[in-house]
Amino acid sequence: MLHRYKVGDLLDMRTDLRRSNRPAGTCEVLTCLPHEKGPLMYRVKSVSERNERVMEEADLSPSDSAKSLHEANESFFSIAVSKR
Repeated sequence: MLHRYKVGDLLDMRTDLRRSNRPAGTCEVLTCLPHEKGPLMYRVKSVSERNERVMEEADLSPSDSAKSLHEANESFFSIAVSKR
């Protein structure tokens, strides 16, 4: 299996109070951890905290803030191209 996310991606951490006390919020992928069996794992850093965590791929989802940043970059690029 391949990792869905790559280093530098901004993702939303889902909170699951049954398994941990981690807060929900935005995080950045620092490392895609090696995989032999079991769930795909990532080392992530929270945007609002100093903590780094190891998270399963199932507990992560694409962040809305990353989408808006990507859309802003696309619109900037299209303006630069249209001015040529």
